[in-house]
Amino acid sequence: MNNTKQMRRKNGEKGKKFVSKNFPVSIFLMCVSLFGCQNFGENYAIDFVDRSAVFAFNQKPKPLMLVVEIAESGKLSLNKIETGTISDAALLSEKLEIIFDDRENAGISEREVVIDPQGKVKNEDLEKLVKSLADVKASPIRVIKNNF
Repeated sequence: MNNTKQMRRKNGEKGKKFVSKNFPVSIFLMCVSLFGCQNFGENYAIDFVDRSAVFAFNQKPKPLMLVVEIAESGKLSLNKIETGTISDAALLSEKLEIIFDDRENAGISEREVVIDPQGKVKNEDLEKLVKSLADVKASPIRVIKNNF
Protein backbone atom coordinates (compact mmCIF):
# COMPACT_ATOMS: atom_id res chain seq x y z
CA MET A 1 0.00 0.00 0.00
CA ASN A 2 2.77 2.37 0.87
CA ASN A 3 4.30 1.77 -2.55
CA THR A 4 1.01 2.62 -4.29
CA LYS A 5 0.73 5.98 -2.47
CA GLN A 6 4.26 6.90 -3.54
CA MET A 7 3.48 6.05 -7.18
CA ARG A 8 0.32 8.16 -7.04
CA ARG A 9 2.30 11.10 -5.65
CA LYS A 10 4.92 10.77 -8.37
CA ASN A 11 2.27 10.49 -11.09
CA GLY A 12 0.40 13.47 -9.61
CA GLU A 13 3.59 15.54 -9.58
CA LYS A 14 4.28 14.57 -13.20
CA GLY A 15 0.76 15.65 -14.12
CA LYS A 16 1.22 19.03 -12.43
CA LYS A 17 4.54 19.55 -14.25
CA PHE A 18 2.93 18.59 -17.56
CA VAL A 19 0.04 21.02 -17.04
CA SER A 20 2.28 23.88 -15.90
CA LYS A 21 4.65 23.36 -18.85
CA ASN A 22 1.89 23.16 -21.45
CA PHE A 23 -0.56 25.68 -20.00
CA PRO A 24 0.59 28.59 -22.22
CA VAL A 25 0.33 26.40 -25.32
CA SER A 26 -3.17 25.34 -24.30
CA ILE A 27 -4.28 28.93 -23.83
CA PHE A 28 -2.82 29.87 -27.24
CA LEU A 29 -4.65 26.99 -28.97
CA MET A 30 -7.93 27.92 -27.28
CA CYS A 31 -7.59 31.55 -28.41
CA VAL A 32 -6.80 30.52 -31.98
CA SER A 33 -9.76 28.15 -32.08
CA LEU A 34 -12.15 30.72 -30.57
CA PHE A 35 -11.01 33.85 -32.39
CA GLY A 36 -9.55 32.33 -35.55
CA CYS A 37 -6.28 33.02 -37.24
CA GLN A 38 -7.20 36.54 -38.21
CA ASN A 39 -3.74 37.97 -37.73
CA PHE A 40 -1.89 35.14 -39.42
CA GLY A 41 -2.76 36.07 -43.02
CA GLU A 42 -5.94 36.46 -44.94
CA ASN A 43 -7.85 33.71 -46.69
CA TYR A 44 -10.45 34.24 -49.36
CA ALA A 45 -12.85 31.74 -50.88
CA ILE A 46 -11.65 31.52 -54.48
CA ASP A 47 -12.75 28.99 -57.05
CA PHE A 48 -10.79 28.47 -60.25
CA VAL A 49 -13.24 27.46 -62.97
CA ASP A 50 -13.25 26.68 -66.68
CA ARG A 51 -14.69 29.27 -69.01
CA SER A 52 -17.32 26.76 -70.13
CA ALA A 53 -18.59 26.45 -66.54
CA VAL A 54 -19.32 30.18 -66.42
CA PHE A 55 -20.34 30.97 -69.99
CA ALA A 56 -22.16 27.85 -71.21
CA PHE A 57 -23.57 28.15 -74.74
CA ASN A 58 -26.65 26.07 -74.01
CA GLN A 59 -27.75 28.17 -71.03
CA LYS A 60 -29.24 31.63 -70.73
CA PRO A 61 -26.91 34.23 -69.18
CA LYS A 62 -27.45 34.86 -65.49
CA PRO A 63 -28.95 38.36 -65.13
CA LEU A 64 -27.23 39.04 -61.80
CA MET A 65 -23.77 37.84 -62.89
CA LEU A 66 -20.96 40.29 -62.20
CA VAL A 67 -17.85 39.82 -64.33
CA VAL A 68 -14.67 41.76 -63.64
CA GLU A 69 -12.19 41.71 -66.50
CA ILE A 70 -8.57 42.52 -65.81
CA ALA A 71 -6.32 43.29 -68.77
CA GLU A 72 -2.58 42.74 -69.02
CA SER A 73 -2.17 46.50 -68.67
CA GLY A 74 -4.06 46.43 -65.35
CA LYS A 75 -7.25 48.04 -66.63
CA LEU A 76 -10.43 46.84 -64.92
CA SER A 77 -13.96 46.60 -66.24
CA LEU A 78 -17.18 45.52 -64.58
CA ASN A 79 -19.61 43.89 -67.03
CA LYS A 80 -17.73 45.54 -69.95
CA ILE A 81 -17.78 49.03 -68.37
CA GLU A 82 -14.34 50.47 -67.55
CA THR A 83 -13.89 50.87 -63.80
CA GLY A 84 -10.33 52.02 -63.25
CA THR A 85 -7.07 50.14 -62.92
CA ILE A 86 -5.58 47.62 -60.54
CA SER A 87 -3.38 50.33 -59.02
CA ASP A 88 -6.55 52.30 -58.19
CA ALA A 89 -9.47 49.91 -57.73
CA ALA A 90 -11.52 52.40 -55.69
CA LEU A 91 -14.04 52.98 -58.49
CA LEU A 92 -14.63 49.23 -58.89
CA SER A 93 -15.04 48.78 -55.13
CA GLU A 94 -17.44 51.72 -54.96
CA LYS A 95 -19.61 50.34 -57.79
CA LEU A 96 -19.70 46.87 -56.23
CA GLU A 97 -20.67 48.28 -52.82
CA ILE A 98 -23.57 50.17 -54.43
CA ILE A 99 -24.69 47.06 -56.33
CA PHE A 100 -24.49 44.86 -53.23
CA ASP A 101 -26.34 47.44 -51.10
CA ASP A 102 -29.10 47.74 -53.72
CA ARG A 103 -29.39 43.97 -53.90
CA GLU A 104 -29.56 43.67 -50.12
CA ASN A 105 -32.32 46.29 -49.98
CA ALA A 106 -34.23 44.27 -52.58
CA GLY A 107 -33.80 41.06 -50.59
CA ILE A 108 -31.22 39.56 -52.97
CA SER A 109 -28.22 37.95 -51.33
CA GLU A 110 -26.22 37.27 -54.55
CA ARG A 111 -22.63 38.55 -54.13
CA GLU A 112 -20.78 36.32 -56.56
CA VAL A 113 -18.09 37.89 -58.77
CA VAL A 114 -16.32 36.21 -61.67
CA ILE A 115 -12.81 37.38 -62.60
CA ASP A 116 -12.00 37.05 -66.29
CA PRO A 117 -8.26 37.65 -66.85
CA GLN A 118 -7.52 38.99 -70.34
CA GLY A 119 -4.11 37.92 -71.59
CA LYS A 120 -1.16 37.34 -69.28
CA VAL A 121 -2.13 39.03 -66.03
CA LYS A 122 0.51 39.31 -63.31
CA ASN A 123 -0.10 37.22 -60.20
CA GLU A 124 0.37 40.32 -58.02
CA ASP A 125 -2.38 42.14 -59.94
CA LEU A 126 -4.72 39.19 -59.59
CA GLU A 127 -4.02 39.04 -55.84
CA LYS A 128 -4.76 42.78 -55.50
CA LEU A 129 -8.03 42.32 -57.36
CA VAL A 130 -9.08 39.39 -55.19
CA LYS A 131 -8.31 41.41 -52.06
CA SER A 132 -10.36 44.35 -53.37
CA LEU A 133 -13.30 42.05 -54.06
CA ALA A 134 -12.99 40.38 -50.66
CA ASP A 135 -12.90 43.79 -48.98
CA VAL A 136 -16.38 44.53 -50.38
CA LYS A 137 -17.50 41.07 -49.24
CA ALA A 138 -17.90 39.52 -52.69
CA SER A 139 -18.41 35.79 -52.26
CA PRO A 140 -17.76 33.46 -53.87
CA ILE A 141 -14.99 34.83 -56.04
CA ARG A 142 -14.48 32.70 -59.14
CA VAL A 143 -11.48 33.04 -61.46
CA ILE A 144 -11.62 31.76 -65.01
CA LYS A 145 -8.49 29.68 -65.35
CA ASN A 146 -8.43 29.12 -69.11
CA ASN A 147 -6.44 32.30 -69.64
CA PHE A 148 -3.48 31.24 -67.48
